[in-house]
Amino acid sequence: MVDAGLRAALRFAGRFALGALAASGAACGYSFSGTSLPAHIKSIAIPVFQNESLDATIASEATRGITESFVADSRLKLAREGNADCVLEGKVVGYERNVYSYSAAQEPEAYIVVVRIAVVLKDRVKNRDLWSDEGLTATATFPAVPGESASAGTSGGEGPPQDEEDARAAAIRNLAQDILARTLEQW
Repeated sequence: MVDAGLRAALRFAGRFALGALAASGAACGYSFSGTSLPAHIKSIAIPVFQNESLDATIASEATRGITESFVADSRLKLAREGNADCVLEGKVVGYERNVYSYSAAQEPEAYIVVVRIAVVLKDRVKNRDLWSDEGLTATATFPAVPGESASAGTSGGEGPPQDEEDARAAAIRNLAQDILARTLEQW
């Protein structure tokens, strides 16, 4: 014979388990579309990044790519620096293009571009830094001979980079997605 108290406890446990199962099933369709930013931050300014590299155009390309990612995401409104709730300041600290792999005949098969930036997201309302990173780095490879496949190219789903310009754009897209995620996603 089972004690009446034990039966009651088992019934409660069974109901609790069914309730938890139903709740977890109902939560399957839930997706998070907010941000981890403080509630008072609704807009962002992204001034042109500084350039400490030897490449004359990489800073403006990086700024444009990062700005486009925030515009496409649309959770923060793009604003002028004086009117924005937060400001993303950055500088390109390095840009390199190096041989990535060689053929058996010691000829370059693929090249790699490396883009390094330093960024800080500043809360202008509360006058504090929300996050910063002095060494964000992204890479992408491209073939030495256009039209051949680079072994480790990453281009954000738009096909493998075919030349240095494509590889730069791919690396910048990767940096932009990293910055967007660090700014808006839950930690």
